[in-house]
Amino acid sequence: MSDHDGPAPVRGVRAWVRRRPVTSFFALAYAFSWSWWWGVAAAGGLVRPGVAWPTHLPGLLGPALAAVAVTAAVDGRRGVSALLRRVPRLGGARGAALALSPLALLAVAVVAARAVDGRWPDWTGLTAISGLPRDVLPMLAGLVLVNGVGEETGWRGFAQERLQDRHGPLRAALLVTAGWCLWHLPLFVIVTSYRGFPPAAVPGFVLGMAAGAVVLACCYNAAMGGIGAAAVWHAAYNLASASAMAEGTIAAVTTALVMVWAAVLLALARRDRRRGRPSPLWGGRRPPAAVTTVVSP
Repeated sequence: MSDHDGPAPVRGVRAWVRRRPVTSFFALAYAFSWSWWWGVAAAGGLVRPGVAWPTHLPGLLGPALAAVAVTAAVDGRRGVSALLRRVPRLGGARGAALALSPLALLAVAVVAARAVDGRWPDWTGLTAISGLPRDVLPMLAGLVLVNGVGEETGWRGFAQERLQDRHGPLRAALLVTAGWCLWHLPLFVIVTSYRGFPPAAVPGFVLGMAAGAVVLACCYNAAMGGIGAAAVWHAAYNLASASAMAEGTIAAVTTALVMVWAAVLLALARRDRRRGRPSPLWGGRRPPAAVTTVVSP
């Protein structure tokens, strides 16, 4: 598509998007997601675990839609094709194991909850996820394909990918965290599990998001730009921390373990840097050939 195609206002918008693709991505992700979520809020809807309507799920596709739209404007069809080819990428058996690792964290959290609470959790609550039906297959499909792929195509597949080429993986992960946290704002109005957050818990929420972004960046880069690996990790983590079964001790322990994991990854990245070895958090992977433009946020 030529810069001279279309009327002047369209050409001007396209030129601005090409100069500021990451900023454009965040603006569009907010627009797509918030238009649904604030609509639910205006209608007085509340999203509850295990209840399929009202739902916030369509808004979770906002980052993916924004990533595709901006990629199309900046890199054309070939760029979109390259982006979509990375969606099913898991990074082999090792990458798949890393992607499913939040389930191991869940197992540890369940044992910890048994020790703290004196009882085993109600396993039936594991299928109760906000805005999704309790039937196992539809729940898992929504969790992986909408929640996981819908978010991670944007946060890691687009924003992390472009920002880390200029800032490095670690700084890119922290920059993504800022936009990712703010994107959640309407959910504190419409999702019952978010509405229960006291103001004092907000710093912990931000810290948990930052830790998750660090782990996800590592998972994504270890899978050589595997959006699928990040999507599965994201879905597995939400299953382990955001289901009705995980409320309370399990969610707290799972989140704490991710924070510890992020700290360990940072320590390992610093060690590898001192030894002159690449790592997924310190410039260990060049972006795919289809996304090579140096861009500004």
